[in-house]
Amino acid sequence: MTVRRAENDDPKLKAMWSHEMLDPTPEADCKELVRLAAQICGARKGLLTLLDERRQWFRVSSSFKIEDTPREVAFCAYAIRQNELFVVKDALSDSRFSTSPLVLGEPPIRFFAAMPMFTPDGHAIGTLSILDSEPRLLTPEQENALKVLARQVSTRLELRQAKRALEQATKEKDKIAAALKASEELFRSFMNASPFLSYIKDAAGRLLFYNKSFAKRFGIGEYNWLGRTDERLWSPNLSRSARAHDLEVMAGGKMVETEEHIRGADGVTSTWRSFKFPCSDSAGNMLLAGVAVDVTEEVSRKAELVRYHQELEEANEQLRKMAVTDVLTGLKNRRAFEERLVMEFSMARRRRRELAVLLIDVDNFKQINDRFGHAAGDDVLRKLGALLRTTVRLPDLPARYGGEEFVVLLPESGEESALGLARRIMERVAAEQWNNERMTVSIGTAAMNESLVNGLQLVALADEALYAAKRAGKNRVMVHGGHVIA
Repeated sequence: MTVRRAENDDPKLKAMWSHEMLDPTPEADCKELVRLAAQICGARKGLLTLLDERRQWFRVSSSFKIEDTPREVAFCAYAIRQNELFVVKDALSDSRFSTSPLVLGEPPIRFFAAMPMFTPDGHAIGTLSILDSEPRLLTPEQENALKVLARQVSTRLELRQAKRALEQATKEKDKIAAALKASEELFRSFMNASPFLSYIKDAAGRLLFYNKSFAKRFGIGEYNWLGRTDERLWSPNLSRSARAHDLEVMAGGKMVETEEHIRGADGVTSTWRSFKFPCSDSAGNMLLAGVAVDVTEEVSRKAELVRYHQELEEANEQLRKMAVTDVLTGLKNRRAFEERLVMEFSMARRRRRELAVLLIDVDNFKQINDRFGHAAGDDVLRKLGALLRTTVRLPDLPARYGGEEFVVLLPESGEESALGLARRIMERVAAEQWNNERMTVSIGTAAMNESLVNGLQLVALADEALYAAKRAGKNRVMVHGGHVIA
């Protein structure tokens, strides 16, 4: 349904109301409001009329059969020039309309009343009107009702356009998400297909990533060494030397080229040219990245170095673009959480240490959005994210898991520690000053046990506990396989 300004040629306004809105099938609630206007006023017909500088359109006509008409014969062309209700008691005796084809034709219009409709910034766009084939008057109550209903129709039109804009924005967001996923897959595919060894460490020296060439060289699986430090991989002397060099590279802030003698899984020692350089993730955490090239035979040394350096720069650019932070809350996103979960679960199982998960869901979140709008819902999620960030321990990882769900990963924590943190979160939520109304959360907790095969199973147990807390009445903590804490 296109709605265009009636009284002057405003390019900005015309751009705001797109041509695709000229829809002959209007919203059902608009039809109902027009029908209600006619019924309240005891009129034969109700109309939703839209005007531009030349013509008028009838979009809701309650079986009224007149098609689009020239503006010069339109009753609404007079009504739209004012801010108040426009009433023609007897069009046949009114000099402005007595010769109009709308008055002389069939069915004739003798009585007409219209209330102009406006955009939020005051632009007139059309009218809500009623008409009859007999002269008549409106009571003050009927006049007031017509004004109220006109405002409601204007709101419906605004909402329809906002809905279209939101749908378009959602499509664009989906495109961006798909592009990001494809970019990540391309990066991993590129790194795994590359002939050089590549790896990334965190500031503590733990391996966060290595490619297939690295795994093949040392005869290990794709995830075997994730989370391990040099002390767990090499001899004492070699590990001290490697760690000291890593710290020197990170402190220097630039790439360093060295030659290293590496003993492979086959027992053969070869010479590798290693390139190390500091970088950072999207959260600003310091990382150390490196690649190593086998230069034992020194075949085409110069050409290989140029090519490898170009590939290195491309890989580093892809790394910087990989998003790991939830934009709304500032917490880690689900992908970052699940990557850390893989590492922590592997470490906990290997070292027989405790590991626990909290799964947190905002109670009645849909009602918050419905009553106060999505901006209010976003504000709740932001505040809850800040609350989690300042409540958890330094080793813990709070993250937004999706929608109104949050998750906290608790390394070296069992059921009691997880329950203690859950209670603190509940207390913080209860004490928080929320903008619109008191907000509560439900929490499910689960701790690692010997039957679990991977970290996702641990999250699934916490999810079961969360749904049990929801079924028990919300605003409480449920320990998986245990009891409800109100």
